[in-house]
This record gives sequence, C-alpha cells and structure tokens, in this order.
Amino acid sequence: MAEISAWKSFWDRRRQLLLFALIFQTVESLCFVPLLGLAGHALLGRPVVDSTQLVSFVLSPRGFVLLSLIASIFVMIRLLEHGGLSVIALGALQGKTVRNVTALRLMLYKLPRLAFIGACAIGCGLLTALPTLGVAAFYAHRLLRNHDINFYIATRPPEFVRAAVLVGLFAAASVAIGVWLFVRWRLVVQVCMFDAKSGRAAFRESAVLSRGVWWPLAWRCALVFAFESALALVAAALGQLAAWLVLDVSAFAIASLAISFGILVLLRTITSAAVTSTAACVDAGVFTTFYRRRRQALHGEPALPALGSTGARELAAVAGYRTVAAIIIALFVSAVTGACAFVSALKHERPITVTAHRGGHVKAPENTAASIREAIAVGAQYAEIDVQISKDGVLVVTHDSDFSRMGGVARKVWELTYDEMRAIPLGGRSDPEFRSESTPTFDQVLGEAKDHIKLNVELKYYGDHQPRLAERVVQEVRNRGMTNEVIIQCLEYAPLQEVQRFAPEIPVGYLLSVNARRPARLKVNFLGTALSRANGAFVRTAHRQGQQVHVWTVNKTEAMQRMIDIGADSLITDRPAEAVRLVHQYNELSPSEGILRRVRAWIAD
Repeated sequence: MAEISAWKSFWDRRRQLLLFALIFQTVESLCFVPLLGLAGHALLGRPVVDSTQLVSFVLSPRGFVLLSLIASIFVMIRLLEHGGLSVIALGALQGKTVRNVTALRLMLYKLPRLAFIGACAIGCGLLTALPTLGVAAFYAHRLLRNHDINFYIATRPPEFVRAAVLVGLFAAASVAIGVWLFVRWRLVVQVCMFDAKSGRAAFRESAVLSRGVWWPLAWRCALVFAFESALALVAAALGQLAAWLVLDVSAFAIASLAISFGILVLLRTITSAAVTSTAACVDAGVFTTFYRRRRQALHGEPALPALGSTGARELAAVAGYRTVAAIIIALFVSAVTGACAFVSALKHERPITVTAHRGGHVKAPENTAASIREAIAVGAQYAEIDVQISKDGVLVVTHDSDFSRMGGVARKVWELTYDEMRAIPLGGRSDPEFRSESTPTFDQVLGEAKDHIKLNVELKYYGDHQPRLAERVVQEVRNRGMTNEVIIQCLEYAPLQEVQRFAPEIPVGYLLSVNARRPARLKVNFLGTALSRANGAFVRTAHRQGQQVHVWTVNKTEAMQRMIDIGADSLITDRPAEAVRLVHQYNELSPSEGILRRVRAWIAD
C-alpha cells in the first residue's frame, strides 16, 4: 500500500517532474556543453593531433586535468538534476507542491555541496581503478618490449593470456568495490538536499542510511537501471518502426522525403527527451522514497528546506504547456528545414572505391607482391600497403614492428638488413604456392601496381627508427612516375605535412584511431577511420569539409552495405572481391532506389 501511495503522489505531480527534467536538459544543452568545450580548448593549450601522442597527453598533467574536468561536469549535471527532482518528489510524498522555479533555486543554493560530492565520487572512482591501470601498464611495458602487439593478438601466447586474466581479475575486483561504494553512497544527494549535511558528513550519513539494507538498495539500483535500459530499447524500436512505415508509404519525390524526414526527426527528438526525462524522474522517485523511509525509521520525518510561496498552480501549468508547445513547434520547423537540405544533398552521387587491405591477402600473405597481384585480379581500385625502413636503409613493405606474427622471428624491422629480412618466409599460413613469399621492397610493389592498381601507402612509424621516411617514399613514387597512382596515409600528422611539402599533388589522409582534435581542422584530402567510428554524421561532416572518408576494416557483408549507403568513399577490406560485387550492385540501382537506400541508412544510423 505504501508503494502504491507513493507512486500515486508522483503521478499527481507528473507534469511538474517531467517539465523540470525537460527544462534542465535544455539548460544543459545550451549552457553546460558549450562551457565544457571552452574549458577543454583552454586547457588543451594546443591541439592534440596524432593518435600516437594521445596516451602521452592523457598521462600529462594537462590531460589529466581535462579528463577530470569532463568527468566532473558530467557528474555535476546528473547530481543537479537528481537534486532538483528529489525536492519535487519529496514534496509530493508529503502532499506539498514544489514549484519548478523553487526547485531550481534550491538546487543552485546547494551547488557548492553537490560539487564537492561530485569531486569526491570521481576521486574514489580513480582510486578504485588505479590498481587495474597499474597492472595493465606493467604488463604492457613488459610484453611489448619483446613482441609487437599484433603478434600477441594473433597468437595469444601463454604469457599474454596470463596477463589478460590477471588484468581481468583486477578489473572485476575494481568493479565490485565500485558497485559496493555506489550503493553505499546512493542516497548522498538526498542527504545533501534535506539533511543540511555537506562534505564527508553527507557520505557518512548515506552510509548510515544504507546500513542493514544494502541489498534492497542494490536491487533498486539494478531495477532502475534495467527499467531505463528497457525504456530506451522500446523507444528505439518504436522510432525505427515509425521510420520504416513513413518511408514505405512515402513517394520518391524530394519534397515527400523532406517532410518525412522532418516528421521522423521531430519524433526522435521528442522520444529521446521523453525517455531521458522519464528515466530521471523514476530514478529520483525511487531513491527519494527509499531515503524518506530510512529517515523515518532512524531519525524521523525529513523536512523540506524553506521553499517560499507556491504561487498559482494553474498559472504555472499553463506556462508549462506553452513552453512545451513552443519547443515542439520550433523543433518541427527546424527538422523540416534541415531535412529538405539533407535530402537534396543525397542526390549528389559520389564514386565508391574498394581498397584491398594489405593487398588482397585471401590466399597470399599480406603486404607481398603476390597479394598485390591478387588485389588486381579481383578488381579492387586500391591496394593498401605499409612501408618502413630496414637497417640498411631499404624501403620495405611490412606492417608489424617485427616478424613474430608473420614469420616466427622476433626481430625488429630496423634491426634487420633487407637480405636478412628477405630470408624470412612469410607464407606459413598461406596456400602452398605462396609459402616462399618474402618481404618485398617498396620499389618492387610499385612495379607490380603501375598501370594496374592504385596504392594507398601507409607510412609506418615505430619510435624514431624511420628517418626521412616520408621524403624517401615520395622520391621513389616520383622515380616511377606514379604520383597520380598513389595516395599516402599515416597515424601521425607531421609526416603528412612533409608529403604535402615534397609533393602537393599526392593526396594525403589522416588515420583516426583515437583522436583528440576535430578532423575538420586537419588539412588532408581524406580521413581513414575505423568501422566503429564511421557513421552518417561523421561522413557528412567530412564531405562538407571537402574530405573523403576511407573506412577500415570492413569485412562483413552487412557492414559493407551500410558503409556504401552512408556515403563512405572507400571500403578498406580483407574481402575485396565481395566489396567489389556489392559496389557494382549499388551502382546498378536507379536514382530513386539509391536515394531511398541512403535515407534508410540515415534513419538506421
């Protein structure tokens, strides 16, 4: 009966709770997110470009401060919203009406205390994760001195498996401790808002309230999380169903598609806001109810802070309805306008190329002359290769820093002369006719490719063992007269700038693995990105900046179709024959069929 009575009280205040959550989300979008961006830009000092430099940046004092700031602002937003909703919820449980403006005022008054709570929570999280991070760093340093990371991923030797298991055990222990602390301190916001406690006293009081009821509180945490996840899944399914229904009944005319887009964008926006707001309200209701009962059992009825005049409830409700109506109208106009522009952009066709990843190594070993011939045979437009420098200064085509994975020899590329390298057979796992294949020179690969296939050349840097690599690659390309048959990519930005100085006619591309800088600022012709990062928004942003998008490594048929539909310019794949077939099928579609496929991809993205 008590549970039913509590939820009836919340239902009576549903408009206030939902409107407060919507207002808070709007304020968050307009204020907190831009503020975070400005603070991050100021703390960065200079752009972090190279993916290989990102770990160093994160471990630096400036990087640590930036990450801590991001985490602090995110936690603060959630604490402030939870605090305001908790005030409205406790008022409902006590039969009182708390206006949204009053809840916002009280929330801001408690801001310093909530900020301290957020900082303490983040600090405890870092301390909890520290042992796991330390063990992972120790094994990374120890193992990578002996072999390249690709060797461990491919062969999984016993020492690698033992390290992974130990890191996993430490991670599990860290998670268990984190969950225990989270449940123990789950009521700290309510304590801060209603018990006039701050700092360590708030955490101690939350621990007191959870004593003896840890498991019931933990179950509530789990159920709330499950409810929020289910709500998000249902909303996504309904949005997808509506999308397919609207598209299936709409004609292929641009105006019809634009209106459909506008409706779908509006529905998705409203659905997302409703899901997020409902989840926040349920979260506040569940734990405010639990807090009140524990408080009554131990210390008596909790008291709301001084709230001031409640005002005219009817007037507030009318104002709330008008606010929501204005937001919906503005969203609809914006959605239809943007959809018109977007659908018009879909009419512009872009050629799609297929890049054989490390050559067409289905039968032949990767990065060999035979793999280049295989890529040519299946009709790929590009073959992607990796170039390094041997001990005696020869440009060679190989990916890893050593030959552990490919040839069973744990020696670094820069420690071997080319004659020593050529004596290592690479075809141990390939078809019999390719067993004797060895590492080719860059010049040899250029000769195989000339007039048959273009090359996507990755400059491969491992430390400082590749002096003048960019300059020498450009020189060999020029010597072969192939500047119009080669593009060059790299994980680091500085070598690409060197290429542009030496040969501005050669297109260059930046490989994004993890990047702390906006790709739009990079002066490159194309962006190479992992499949997990590639989506419609990323592709459209790059195209607006005049940059192509090359996606790696796209091996599944459904992933290839998705990349084609969202407008990726090149599919870098270990299955070039399949990718060539799918691109050919796509090119045979009528214009209206092509537009509809791209629309569906945008909706599903």
